[in-house]
Amino acid sequence: MRLGSALAALLLVVSAAGCSKREAAVKIPSIQPSVVTSPAPAPAAPAPEKAPAMPGDIDPSLFSHVLVENGKTYVVLHANPDVDRWAQGAPILVSDDFPVVARREIEPSALPASLLRRTGASVRLYGPKGAVCEGKLGPISLISRVEPEYNVRQQWKGEDFDGTPIPPAKPEQIADEAWSMAEGGRSLVAELGDVQGDCKDAMFARDRDLPEARPFTVKDAPTTLATRAAAEMRNLAGYTEIDETYQFSGIQTPGVPWEHHNGATPTVKVFSGDGATYVWLDADAGEVCSEFRGKLTALWKLEGGAGKDARFVKLYEGADDFVPTTLVHLDRDASPSLLGYQSVLRKGPSGFAIRSVVVPYFLCPC
Repeated sequence: MRLGSALAALLLVVSAAGCSKREAAVKIPSIQPSVVTSPAPAPAAPAPEKAPAMPGDIDPSLFSHVLVENGKTYVVLHANPDVDRWAQGAPILVSDDFPVVARREIEPSALPASLLRRTGASVRLYGPKGAVCEGKLGPISLISRVEPEYNVRQQWKGEDFDGTPIPPAKPEQIADEAWSMAEGGRSLVAELGDVQGDCKDAMFARDRDLPEARPFTVKDAPTTLATRAAAEMRNLAGYTEIDETYQFSGIQTPGVPWEHHNGATPTVKVFSGDGATYVWLDADAGEVCSEFRGKLTALWKLEGGAGKDARFVKLYEGADDFVPTTLVHLDRDASPSLLGYQSVLRKGPSGFAIRSVVVPYFLCPC
């Protein structure tokens, strides 16, 4: 991956939380699955083990994130692995590029059998416009990804914080430190083998024997629809909260709503296909670490066609730096899944939410 594109992608997971130190990564938290306990049942034959899903109950056979790092393609089996139980051995440095990637072997006896059984599964990988490659899930391991602050990289190369020469770090040291820094940025993955096609643009994988996913067509919304989406946005609870902050910021311009501050304009996209139409809006105005920054995103489904009489049905409202590039129907209920850079907006037990495979990024944004 080129340096520029890698850093641009990494910025997607940075939030405005001030300057961070080496031990304080700025990252989007993973959404944890809820756990419900109940009284122990009477002894009975054990039930078949259910495959543990990603946060939000995503079945890995239906949907798995794809990571392409250091010339290899990995399919994510679990985005929140139990590292303390599943890992064995010391971290091994895979790449000191951007991001730094380290790898650890798994303890097979500790891994749920349902995940071990994923080895050998035939999968099809998809990019923004459809299927791009196929292969079989190979060896399972744990990988971590992190982008350390600049001074740490300089130390690894042999230069202390004040410029004093020091011994360069050995690969083992880099791997160990990178693994320790990557809390929240570790995944259980299977390396893709027997590859057919070019996987460099792959975003997600699903079992090959499932119906082929067909991404929707995405276009900029026509003016009429964009105007309607903007009107719907002003009815959102988040819009009112941001507007109140804007009005008391001291930098507001009379007659100019917050979403147009300093010439900003909301982005409105339309996703069409499979007999359905969805509208995505992203309003982003102001600057991080300034007197004001407003951020609001929303997803609606259009009911009754896509014309002037279409009804906007809200599915999601948020304030995330999430940029969807494609939308697919992956589930039996035909609910939409929007795909961004190593992130997905889809319905879970508590409604629509964004889930990501995170790269912790040590950054001073101000």
